[in-house]
Amino acid sequence: MLPAHWHRNIFLFGLIGLASGMLFGTVPTSIPQIILAANWLLEKDYNYKFQQLKSNKIFWVLACLYILHLVGMFNTQDTQHGLDDLRNKIPLLTLPALLLSTKPLSQKEFRLLFSFFFLSVLVSSFCCYAVYAGYTKKVILDVRKASVFMSHIRFSLFIAFSVIGIIYVYFKEEKKGVKCLCILAAVWLMFFMYQLEMATGLLFLLLVGPILIISFSLKKLPRKITIGLIVILVLSGLIIFNQALSSLNMFDKSSSNKANILLEKTKNENYYFQDTSYKIAENGNLITVNVNYGELKKEWNLKSQLSFDGSDKKGNKLYFTLLRYMASKGLTKDSLGILSLSKEDVVRIENGTPNYKYNVNSGLISKWREIVWEYTKYKHGENPSGHTLTMRLEFWKNACYIIQKRPVFGVGTGDIQGSFDKMYIFTNSKLDPLWRLRCHNQYLAITVAFGFVGLFIFLFYLFYPAILLRKKLHYLYWPFFLIALLSFMTEDTLETQSGVTFFIFFQTLFLWQASFLCLQSSKNKFEVDKT
Repeated sequence: MLPAHWHRNIFLFGLIGLASGMLFGTVPTSIPQIILAANWLLEKDYNYKFQQLKSNKIFWVLACLYILHLVGMFNTQDTQHGLDDLRNKIPLLTLPALLLSTKPLSQKEFRLLFSFFFLSVLVSSFCCYAVYAGYTKKVILDVRKASVFMSHIRFSLFIAFSVIGIIYVYFKEEKKGVKCLCILAAVWLMFFMYQLEMATGLLFLLLVGPILIISFSLKKLPRKITIGLIVILVLSGLIIFNQALSSLNMFDKSSSNKANILLEKTKNENYYFQDTSYKIAENGNLITVNVNYGELKKEWNLKSQLSFDGSDKKGNKLYFTLLRYMASKGLTKDSLGILSLSKEDVVRIENGTPNYKYNVNSGLISKWREIVWEYTKYKHGENPSGHTLTMRLEFWKNACYIIQKRPVFGVGTGDIQGSFDKMYIFTNSKLDPLWRLRCHNQYLAITVAFGFVGLFIFLFYLFYPAILLRKKLHYLYWPFFLIALLSFMTEDTLETQSGVTFFIFFQTLFLWQASFLCLQSSKNKFEVDKT
């Protein structure tokens, strides 16, 4: 056995490696956990460690979620998928066991750990921006593909938490140089999220940030300033909400637009095709009126190397991107309209830009337009396949149907995907087979697998430690906790390695530190009472 300080250093190395490595993929996430487990075994002193775990109620609360998945195996028919799920979620059990049986971090060690985490988020963002900006020569037409290490949405959660953490460090730090670096880092990360259209992370910042500001002001600032802050935040929220609401009609027809007047024949005396049942418009101009497909195809194939009947570079049907773009300019969709397109217009259409007003690098504005476009099409009964928001509506709808059939104990650990596959067939879902996925909502995923009994256990697992240790929890726990709760509404956060590692690592880390502080307080109180 190595000297105790060697084991401690290896333990810290493993923790820092995990905090840093989870930003960079599966292997850098797995290796530090193997190091932590191997060090724990080689350190021995098992009796002490097991006693620590046995007497720590927080460990058993954290372990109960994995135990729930184990018990769910008795209610599953698909054993293989169940075992795969158990393997993916093993950090839910191992990380609490490794940390809660070990001496907690000192303040210096705690700060060092978070410094490496924040630095890794910055490094990962620089790498992804280099890909997005084209420095790696990789063509990026979908900004989500620039997140090369993990899911675009999941990375936004890491960044949202880091922005709040860096701002916290700014207020705690006394050195001016460090404060300046914190400001630069926070501004960069928010710019990065905007440019890469990380709507989820920015939305969570907009929701969690005001809660933290109000909480801080209630404790630290005069009452008048607090009331002023609340008024400003509420008014800002209402303005943003009103703007978002009013923009939901951006794809509606404008009755005053001349491009919506139905014409009979083209300049070449060919008849126009008029589909007035398709009500979606670009810049107020209907997309599927005044169309002559023959003339379009002939002239387009003379102008471009991409076939009229093929796909644009984003994978969408090129002819429809062309129709949208021409509608946005108020052109007739015929040979004359094609001749009116410039070389720049042709390139933009080939790249999948559906409107001449759209700037490719418009960041979050582009993402919002995409969401409204998806919702508008879904509202008109179109297939939601491949669309972030509207596919989730389909996932959630089918999840609710499954829960109605098995409300108490659910379908079991391994039968979630099989149950969804059957329900999609039963409801005659418009989703293509490729996109017939699971819930993308952790609360629904738990309820589908384990029923309302499982949901109750999951909510107990989430809230009981936070309530029990609320007075000793580090300030950064609360933004992490709120971001995690929000992420569970739009993601199966605990169904992937990066998601489950991010959650259980920080959940255990904060609770581990807080439970030790509570234990110390209890001992000190006991000693005072004894004297």
